[in-house]
Amino acid sequence: MSVNFKILTHVNVGCVILLLVGCTEAPPRVLGTVERDRLTLTAPVGELITQVNVVEGQQVKAGEVLIQLDTTSANARLALRQAELEQAKAKLSEAVTGARLEDIERAKAVLDGANASVKEAQRAFERTNRLFATKVLSQADLDTARAARDTSFAKQVEAQQSLRLLENGTRSEQLEQAKAAVAAARASVAIEQKALADLSLVAARDAVVDTLPWRVGDRIAAGTQLIGLLASEDPYVRVYLPATWLDRVKAGDSVNILVDGREIPIAGTVRNIRSQPAYTPFYALNERDRARLMYLTDITISATDQNLPTGMALEVELDVLQLDVLQGVQQKVEQP
Repeated sequence: MSVNFKILTHVNVGCVILLLVGCTEAPPRVLGTVERDRLTLTAPVGELITQVNVVEGQQVKAGEVLIQLDTTSANARLALRQAELEQAKAKLSEAVTGARLEDIERAKAVLDGANASVKEAQRAFERTNRLFATKVLSQADLDTARAARDTSFAKQVEAQQSLRLLENGTRSEQLEQAKAAVAAARASVAIEQKALADLSLVAARDAVVDTLPWRVGDRIAAGTQLIGLLASEDPYVRVYLPATWLDRVKAGDSVNILVDGREIPIAGTVRNIRSQPAYTPFYALNERDRARLMYLTDITISATDQNLPTGMALEVELDVLQLDVLQGVQQKVEQP
């Protein structure tokens, strides 16, 4: 009796599945196109185009130079910054090394001369003072001798300080300033090197040249779009998802991609659904969808079907709800 009941249960469940399949409406479909990441290369500065190495439709590799801009001005600026760096390095080396031996010897000689001048000025002042006391010289003569003596004293102190400055070497603050000047000069060189490298526009990844409106000899302004690329790898399908399906289609869900001329659908996975709605696209203006908002959705194509051309129109079958119902019934059938 239990065996017959189990058989009857399976038969009833099978009938339910057939009824669900027969009564359920055809899975909804949305229209979309095959897309690839678009790479745009713009002019970093206003310069002359000196070389164009590619044509539209050409396949390029990552790192390949596509367009070359004139480097005359950039090379001159780089040479200037490099010269400034060498100058800063020389000043730092001078600060670290300290005064030359010849400069120290010269300062000693100046000090010896100042000492001799002090002695001579002191003796002259003493003679003048004695003669002034005997009324031989006037007060003006005495004042002149005193001023000469004081001047020689001041020059002696100046010479002593100059010698001490050379012997003590560079102050730590001056060394830090010299090091900072070298670091700033190095940074300026790096900036100019980067600016020079930017004049060679290279492909960041494997791609196909999509748009190239410029030729050799054209002078372009800074920020002008020079070339447009389409990435060769990782194509995806972009569709507009009706708002009524937001609660049934989630990121990570599997969908079927239908391509004209192919009997077997391509497997796809919902990668992203935009949070902000867009108005209904022009190719979905029908009675059912005319007043509804649509959400831009990207669908990843399976790895075995990466050769679909960019811009190709196709359909995506959103069979999520029906599959969930059938899977739930099948699970009940498999339970003992």
